[in-house]
Amino acid sequence: MQTTAQSNHPARILVIDDDEGMRTLLKDFLEEEGFETECASSGFDALQEVAGRHFDLIITDIGMPGLTGLDILPKIRRLRPGAPIIVMSSFASRHVRRRSLEEGAMGCLEKPIRIEKLRKLVHHHLERRRVADGE
Repeated sequence: MQTTAQSNHPARILVIDDDEGMRTLLKDFLEEEGFETECASSGFDALQEVAGRHFDLIITDIGMPGLTGLDILPKIRRLRPGAPIIVMSSFASRHVRRRSLEEGAMGCLEKPIRIEKLRKLVHHHLERRRVADGE
């Protein structure tokens, strides 16, 4: 079980993706890794989740209808300045990666997701957060 710096509870991760299959895949994988995982199907839903709850890590798709991942990045940053964010995209062009990083993302994954790369990024950013929080 991966714990947070604040307690012995599992780290809480928010997955944001409009594709139900991708949300289910990521939720199942992250829960098998020992994380508490919540999902949002849109940028609007994600902002409500982030405003109301603490997350140790946020994983968001870029290409969503309505508010895209790039649209919500600065909004999440204002709500939760220290939360690490990983973006995912089927179209992870150099421009999208650069803009994501400029807006506060800590990493970028190309779809289809390589599970081992996701595992490494998630553990890396949670460990960095744990160290930064002084644990």
